Amino acid sequence: MHRQRRDDRRTWQRIASSRSARRSANLRRSTDRQSDAQSQKRVSRSSSREASQVSVGLPPKKALGQHFLHDPKVLARIAALAAPVDGSGLVEIGPGTGNLTAHLVERYDSRHMLVIERDRRMPEVLRERFGDQMPALVEADAVRVDYRALFQEYELGPQPVVVGNLPYNAGVPIVFAALAGAPRRCVVMLQKEVAQRIVARPGSSSYGQLSVKLQMLADTRMAFKVGRGAFRPPPKVMSAVVVLQPLAELRYSVPDQARLWRLLEGGFGQRRKTLARALGNTLKFDRQRVQQTLEAIGHDHRARAEVLDLQSWANLANALQPHWPQERA
Repeated sequence: MHRQRRDDRRTWQRIASSRSARRSANLRRSTDRQSDAQSQKRVSRSSSREASQVSVGLPPKKALGQHFLHDPKVLARIAALAAPVDGSGLVEIGPGTGNLTAHLVERYDSRHMLVIERDRRMPEVLRERFGDQMPALVEADAVRVDYRALFQEYELGPQPVVVGNLPYNAGVPIVFAALAGAPRRCVVMLQKEVAQRIVARPGSSSYGQLSVKLQMLADTRMAFKVGRGAFRPPPKVMSAVVVLQPLAELRYSVPDQARLWRLLEGGFGQRRKTLARALGNTLKFDRQRVQQTLEAIGHDHRARAEVLDLQSWANLANALQPHWPQERA
């Protein structure tokens, strides 16, 4: 009986010792996880400081619409969306102090990268920051660049990716200029309101000539929205990242793209009026002919511009092509 009690005590001691060991192991694992989390936070804070320390002392130029993006999470997401494929290169528009450039250089080969910068202060900043990893640089206005020629000159492959935090006051013209170069895709930061217009669907308040034009030229989607706090200085409006995948040709065939563009500008230029009245006022079309054409393509003769989808706009342009008003010399 005494021997049994001693055996019981030894058993309980082993159990207690085992439980204590497990508690110690769990405590160590918990401590390790906390340490890893704290380490990740320190890395994140360090990356944030590194991404923004250059821009802190360099005042943005209001005339150029500059807002320096410094949030490392946003920068990383944009860089991931910009991944080039098939050995093609990468073109960054408006690198500024290089916050996005740093993420791109970290992920991709800087020898196949090109940056376009208009601000004359920035090339020296960028060269000092990146040293041997500095991408090729072109000092130019991104609106006026011939992108197709630039892609060839710098041997960036058949379809490089275009990426950039675009200035609010020139973002749309830059997008059109870049798409004319036939890149693989464009990943661009724009004012949220502009981004919403680019991806808008017929019938919505955001749907307009910009929606139709860009959706005729490319597949468009809004990747994610970006708060004001991600920038220095914070802008007055929200931003969003848009991805545009250019099409090989216009989504719906028309005999004259320039005339389609003019129809869109005339129709949406007076969007509160019926399309027949708007095109009569702006382009001098015969209103009755426009009404008849609208009915022929399946719309009410009193339709307004925002109810026509892309195919309807192409159908309207095709039907009105022989009936354009006499243009003044």
